[in-house]
Amino acid sequence: MTLAPATPERAALHAFIARHRRFLLTTHVNPDGDAIGSEIAFAEMLRALGKQARILNDSPTPHAFAWLTREWPVEEYREDLAETRFAEADALIVLDTGNRQRIGGLAAHLDRHAIAVAVVDHHVTHDGFGQVNVIEPACAATAVLVYELMKEAGVKLGALSADALYVGLATDTGHFRYSNTDARALRMAADLVDAGVDVTVVSAKVHQTAPAGRLRFFGEALASLEVRHDGQLVVVEVAPEQFARHGLVGADTEGLVDLPRTIENVEAVALFSEVEPGKVKVSLRSTGRVQVDGICSRLGGGGHPHAAGVQMRGSREQAKAKVLPELERLLSELPPVPRRAPQAAVAAVPPARDHGGTSA
Repeated sequence: MTLAPATPERAALHAFIARHRRFLLTTHVNPDGDAIGSEIAFAEMLRALGKQARILNDSPTPHAFAWLTREWPVEEYREDLAETRFAEADALIVLDTGNRQRIGGLAAHLDRHAIAVAVVDHHVTHDGFGQVNVIEPACAATAVLVYELMKEAGVKLGALSADALYVGLATDTGHFRYSNTDARALRMAADLVDAGVDVTVVSAKVHQTAPAGRLRFFGEALASLEVRHDGQLVVVEVAPEQFARHGLVGADTEGLVDLPRTIENVEAVALFSEVEPGKVKVSLRSTGRVQVDGICSRLGGGGHPHAAGVQMRGSREQAKAKVLPELERLLSELPPVPRRAPQAAVAAVPPARDHGGTSA
C-alpha cells in the first residue's frame, strides 16, 4: 500500500524518481554497512518501480558486506568507468552522505555532466548539494529513511532488500547498543524480522567472515594505542605498510575505532589510518559527553555528534597536529564526572549456624 510522503522533501524525492529512468547510485568513501545496505535496498526499490540502476563507489566494498552485492554489483571508481556511468544516467542519487567532497573521485564528474542530483542522508553535517535533499538526522541510519521511502512508494520488501536494510540499521546502531537506538529503529528491526530476516545468519555473515589478517591488523593497531589527557583520550594509528602487509583496504578498519571506547574513563577515541602515503582517514568517536562532528566538519568531513570522520591529505603527524589539540580542548571543557560516595564498610560476619551444625 502506498503511503503519503511524510515530508515535502520526501514528496520531492518521489517526484524526482518518477521523472527519471536511469539512475546512478553512490555513497561516501570507505563505505560502511549503512552505506552499502542503503544502496542495495534503494536499487531494489528503483527496480520495483520499473527503473534502471547502477551502483558506483569511490572505494571498494568491505569484505563483511560483499555478500549483499552478488545480485547488485557495486563497481569501484575508475575515471573512465565513471565517465561512462555518468553519461548513461539521467540522475545521481547520493546515499548516506550530504557532503559532496565525501563521494571521492565521483565529485569531479558532477562539474562535467549536466546530471540531476538527489541526496538521501541522516547526518547532521552536510552540504545539501542535490537538487533534492532528504536529510533527516532523527533517523538512526540512512537505512531507516530508505525503508520508510520504500513503504511510501508502495514497494514490497524482498529478501535482499530486507537483509540489506537490516545490515544498515544494525551496524549504524552498534547492533542496538548506541544512543541513536530508538523505538523507531527497533520497530523497523521487528518489521524486517517479520519480513524474513534471519538475524543470526545476517550477523554471522557480517561478523564471522573476516580473514585472519584483519584480526592481526586490529591487534597490531591496538597494541600500540596511546592513552592521553588523563585517560580520557585514546589515539590509534595505522600505517600504510600495515594495510599492505595484511592485504587490507581503508574500509577494513570498520569497527576498530569503537573498541577503545570500552576502556574505563575514556571519553573519546581518535583513529588515524594512513591507507596510502599522504592520505589519512581520521575517525573520531565519543562515549557520550563530547561532540566530535564539529572538528571533522571544519576540516571538510562530518558525521554525527558522537561519530564522525574526515579524509585528510598529508602525514599522520600533520593530521594529528590539526585534530588532537581540538579534541583535547573539548575534553578540557568537560565538567568533572561526579564520584560516587564510598559505601560504609560492613564487617564480615560468619554465617549463623543452628545447634545442629547446618547453615541458616
